[in-house]
Formats: sequence, structure tokens, C-alpha cells
Amino acid sequence: MSLANAHEVASNRLSLVQRESSHISATFYISPQDFFKPVLGVQITAPTIYIHLASLGDDAFLDLFTKAQNFYQQNINFKLNKDKMAQRGDWQFASWQSVRQQIQLDLAQQLVNPNAHAHTEPVQFSVQLTGNSELSVVQPKLPPHWGKVLVIASKPRQRWIDSTESSQWIKF
Repeated sequence: MSLANAHEVASNRLSLVQRESSHISATFYISPQDFFKPVLGVQITAPTIYIHLASLGDDAFLDLFTKAQNFYQQNINFKLNKDKMAQRGDWQFASWQSVRQQIQLDLAQQLVNPNAHAHTEPVQFSVQLTGNSELSVVQPKLPPHWGKVLVIASKPRQRWIDSTESSQWIKF
């Protein structure tokens, strides 16, 4: 019997996890091309974005990364109903160094083996959503240049187990 290898979906994704009725964790997985698109000049075309990003110096990359962070903090919202928005806070972005290093690694792999399946690591960031009432329904307002975004929404069952006692079975 052979096991199939899992392969991540190569699309922009949003994971929404509700652990409490008034709190949702939103985590984004966005391609580097789409992540930087709103802060890049129009003269940079899709095929050359990775080369451009990989060749930037530290200061220039940090500046571009900071502009992208600010863009998303201003342009991502979650509507609760016709007149209310979820409170957004505790934005967490991957470090600019790790994003830059991954872009350089992805580009190097594409140059060394151009016929291989190109898998680029997404840029990951998250935001915590809260509201004065239950967040049972939210409507994401996302940047339109992302196109279709795969949304995975879940409300996990949580429970404490006592590690000093014998192992407990976890049901799925």
C-alpha cells in the first residue's frame, strides 16, 4: 500500500477559525506576486516580479514589504451586517527576511530546474477579529486583485486533557 503525498492548493487562501463566539482568527496565504502587486510599479510584469523582488537590497525590500503590510491593514475588512464591521487587531506578518529568503529560494529552484513543478511558498499573515456580539456570520472584503480566494472556515471542537492521566482518545 502506498500513501499519497499531500499537496497544498496553489491558490490564495483564507483560513477562518472561530474558537469563541466573539473571536475569529483569520490567516491569509497569498502568493508573493499577489502580495506585492499593489505596491509594485506598473512597469514590472508578472514574469519578472520574482526576479525583481529577489534582486532588491535589504532597505528597498523592507520598504516594499512595509508598504504591502500597510495596504492590507487598510484594505481588508470583515462585515458583520449592513452597518457593522468586525474589530481587527493583532496583525501578524511573517518577517520580511523570511519572505525575501523564500522568494530567492523559489526563484533559484525555478532557474535550476525550469521543467519541475513550480511551487512557490505563500506569504502568510493573520489578523484577529472581534465583535461586541456573536460573530456567527462574516463577509470578507478582500483586495480585488487577489481574484478567487479559497476560504476554509471552521469551528474546532476543543477540550482539555490531563496529561498526568492515561491517554485519552480524540474523536474526529
